[in-house]
Amino acid sequence: MSTMEEEMLGLPRAQSRKLWRKNTSRRKTEALALEAAKDSKSRKRPVSKSAAKKAEKKEARERELIESKATAATRWHHERKWGFASKLGFYDPAAPGVPSSTRQMEFSHMAIASPPTSHRGLVFGVDAGSGWMIVHDPFTAYGDTIESPNVCVIGDLGQGKSSAMKTWGVLRQLVLGRRVVVIDKKYQKDVSGGEYTPLARKLEVAPVQFRIGGGGSRINILDPRIAARVNEEAGEGDQSTPAGQSMLLRAVMEEALRRPMTPKEGKAVRMAHRQALAAAKADGEVAHIGHVLKALYTPDEAAATATGLTSDELREWGQDPAFELERMIEDDLAGLIDGETSADIQLNAGLTVFDVSLLPEDGPALPIVMTIINTWLANTLYRQEHAVPTVLLIEEAWHTVQGSVATVTRRNTKLSRALSLSCQFAFHHISDIPADSPAISMLKECGTVLLYKQQKSADALACEEMFTLPAGTAEVITKLVKGTCLFKIDQYDPFEAIHVRSPLEVELTDTDGAMKSTSTIGVTEQPSTTTMEDVPA
Repeated sequence: MSTMEEEMLGLPRAQSRKLWRKNTSRRKTEALALEAAKDSKSRKRPVSKSAAKKAEKKEARERELIESKATAATRWHHERKWGFASKLGFYDPAAPGVPSSTRQMEFSHMAIASPPTSHRGLVFGVDAGSGWMIVHDPFTAYGDTIESPNVCVIGDLGQGKSSAMKTWGVLRQLVLGRRVVVIDKKYQKDVSGGEYTPLARKLEVAPVQFRIGGGGSRINILDPRIAARVNEEAGEGDQSTPAGQSMLLRAVMEEALRRPMTPKEGKAVRMAHRQALAAAKADGEVAHIGHVLKALYTPDEAAATATGLTSDELREWGQDPAFELERMIEDDLAGLIDGETSADIQLNAGLTVFDVSLLPEDGPALPIVMTIINTWLANTLYRQEHAVPTVLLIEEAWHTVQGSVATVTRRNTKLSRALSLSCQFAFHHISDIPADSPAISMLKECGTVLLYKQQKSADALACEEMFTLPAGTAEVITKLVKGTCLFKIDQYDPFEAIHVRSPLEVELTDTDGAMKSTSTIGVTEQPSTTTMEDVPA
């Protein structure tokens, strides 16, 4: 396309005609000037080859000079923008192109960063490097970019872990019609419960609250909903449930003893378990831990004889477990597992919150209750007809990484793919986890890892080694700002992600109400009636 045709594109008709006449006149002038120059040179006498080449080069330079002057003199733009023509659909004239070479134009094909994730899933935020939106979800990404639906979140206190879990792990999951189960550990004074209490109330969900000494909910480890089938001895039936009652009972007993059970103690507990189930069934009741304790004190003679033992032998073998179990029921776990399961413990269609924030930090109550909930959920999902994607979210997960409780939790998470279950755990530091804990393998197998700021270099370096991150990543982790994290998906390199929240999510994820309180201690105007004589010496 000629320069004149390019200039006429999109111009109104009157302007096009004017420009046509002007360009035609200019071209005629240029042609006459070139012909006159040729005629003057042709009348001269023949010259040598070298002189001819010099003349050709000079002629070419003169031609280029004439063309450049003519181009510069051409007005390719209007004095002002014609708004009326633009409204009619005409485009304003553009500047003429600039002659260039392929080498010079390479800069216009600069590399463009691709998005770090696909477009399928749930929005988390934006990539700090490229500005692309981060869209990721353990369920939609499974089988494509990840092989494990489990998620691990690690970071110092106050860096935004809870905000990410409440939004990306809870609220946005509920939008897709999924099921979310939360074990809420952090107590908030301003709401008199766990930190998920305001979120649950906003969604009109009543949290299930546990407390020592009664007044809260109770969960029975021998409830049929906890384990669909019991396998007491090796070779009796097939293990078709994620965790049986026997395994859960053994975990509770070992927590009570603070050590592994001996083979004789294990035999006594298994026999007592069978006896408790039979006795409760005969009475038309649901067996609970109290029936097991009674069976340990008074073993059945006929059952003992059938196994080649005596009731006195079983009573002697089960004496230490019975004493410690009785102490736990009356003290550490009073009102928690010593009866039938409360009616409010059920799997809701959307959100279920188990508030364990009132349980003591020390002692076996917290890890045992968390493990029972984990096992109950896994078995409930196992028996469902249609698999519904479910998220199990555990904050302060370091309570589940020690002892036999960690073994049960590890076993349940290994079956998460078959149950359409995504277990999401939050830790402050990897150093919180013992080196020999089954939780180490559990973290290494997580398909999605969110690493928030670790102020100590040793903690950041532990993250780099644990998840085989590129060299130098530890230094990046120590410099992350609040609300940002290193987002790692399977074996791909991590990228820095900025978590983005809506105004409603900001309101629901605020856990600084107590620290931002402006309340003061009220001082009465009346003086105290206590005198110096009333103060004891």
